[in-house]
Amino acid sequence: MSPDDLRRISAVRCLVANGEARDLRESQHLTLWEIADAIGCSPSTVYRWEQGKSAPRGVHALLLADALGIHKASQGKAA
Repeated sequence: MSPDDLRRISAVRCLVANGEARDLRESQHLTLWEIADAIGCSPSTVYRWEQGKSAPRGVHALLLADALGIHKASQGKAA
């Protein structure tokens, strides 16, 4: 994994932890099922992330960043 990948993973985990990931998903009119399908996990997994019960790791965090349009870790928001 590159340093940029690690920064993106950190950015996604911060967004998940403070509830902004859900807000970002909803602002883009995406459902849990659409995000889950894009990432390759279950909607209940995405729900647990958004509720702060767990955090995405590794490849799933990067895929979530892609699905939400987070391309620049320094911004923390969609680029």
